[in-house]
Amino acid sequence: MPRRSVNEVGVEAGGRGEAHPPGARELAGGVLEDLRALWANRDFRRLWVGQSVSSIGDWLATFALMALVWNRSRSAAAVAGLLVLRVVPSAFSGAVATWISDRWDRKRILIYCDVLRGLLIMWVAVLDSLAYLYVLIFGMEFITIIYLAARDASLPNLVEGDNRLTMANSMTLGSAYGSIPLAAAVFALLTVGSSPLFRGLEGMVFFSDHPYAFSLLADALTFFFSALMIKRISRPLILAREEREAQERAERVDFRSVLTFAFRNRFMRTLTAALATGTLGGGALFAVGVVYVHEVLRGNDTQFGFLMALFGLGMLAGIVGLQFLARVRAKWFIFKLGLLCAGGTLIWMSLLTVMFMAYLAALVFGAAFSAIFLTGITMVQEVIEDRNRGKAFAAFHSVSRVFLLLGAALAAGLAGAVGDFRLHLGVFRLHVWGTTIAMFAAGVLIASVAFLPLRQRLEESEAGLPVTGEDLEAGAGRSLPPPSHA
Repeated sequence: MPRRSVNEVGVEAGGRGEAHPPGARELAGGVLEDLRALWANRDFRRLWVGQSVSSIGDWLATFALMALVWNRSRSAAAVAGLLVLRVVPSAFSGAVATWISDRWDRKRILIYCDVLRGLLIMWVAVLDSLAYLYVLIFGMEFITIIYLAARDASLPNLVEGDNRLTMANSMTLGSAYGSIPLAAAVFALLTVGSSPLFRGLEGMVFFSDHPYAFSLLADALTFFFSALMIKRISRPLILAREEREAQERAERVDFRSVLTFAFRNRFMRTLTAALATGTLGGGALFAVGVVYVHEVLRGNDTQFGFLMALFGLGMLAGIVGLQFLARVRAKWFIFKLGLLCAGGTLIWMSLLTVMFMAYLAALVFGAAFSAIFLTGITMVQEVIEDRNRGKAFAAFHSVSRVFLLLGAALAAGLAGAVGDFRLHLGVFRLHVWGTTIAMFAAGVLIASVAFLPLRQRLEESEAGLPVTGEDLEAGAGRSLPPPSHA
């Protein structure tokens, strides 16, 4: 799939030349037309249905694993360790994912990853040792990064048209987050000891030790179902071997260039920097959200759960709104707007002490976060060529996960170090919390990266300017710093 120009990656406000922006009726008609076209695309439909069912299983396993670790350890640190082990593999598997997804048949990669993850989660369902559980979860997340890189790199080979690619990404993300309520209900029904469906089984030795076995086994079945749906896809998910070999002869690609692609490619470097700071904010909110609700807003666990639900609802609203906005504004503009809104909303939340206003802020933050993530994914799919798309998405997902964890750690550390205190400014007395300082700092950081030259990098990609170390040495007479210092 050829790279698109910066003007093709979304339409500028007001259109080009004498064109006028489409009205609401035309926008709605275009969205419905693209939705029908995507649903009529059998191969995309099979991938999406498989992903939707698998997403239910993913959340089902997440609830089950958190409950399992808590019940066996009674330690919040042990539960936090589970989160760490689900994120840390991103730092190690990205390089492997880039190599695999750009060299091997992506359809086979997706099938093998689903089958392997299904087998591993079945093993987790019967384990007694937390140590072995952590090892298996680490392995599953390692495989997941490879899977995500291959899946996102495959979408442009299934979907034609910029707007339909945006909608395809939106449908994928929407199914992932929209499945949370259903997964929570299924988890309640499959938990031995609390579900009326399995009354009496808690007296059996195995189920008294493994009350979440049904939930984990159900997750394994969703993996196998996803693999079956992907197997039925008839369209190739990667360029034909002959075309790829011709491309590789024209431009030699070695393992070192695969590892350093995200740092040597100017567009990817700029986008990755913006994505990293954006996910820092998400991690910050995740880490201090409970404390923020309890200490600053004087709320309870129920209100915290409602705040997180509104964040998810905001994400869904952002996904829907993006289908219209992407038709009248360039994607680089939407990406930057999302960064400004997310950063500004975190700053706003850090100044709030009223629960209702925090609910509104959570909706806005969720919408902005989904806009950042979706437009970032779509720009990579549209700008990066097929032979490099796997390594681009491995970097994309690795950075997002690593910085999500880093944001959570930094925010929690800052909030704990500062604590809370009262500030006297003449006649004014302010109560300051470390939590709100962490949120304010994260908001400023996110908003600041909206000023990175993303549009310029897109234009450079359109013009075919040098983007790799080898190209720069040949075309510009200089090279970038070594990868470790990029």
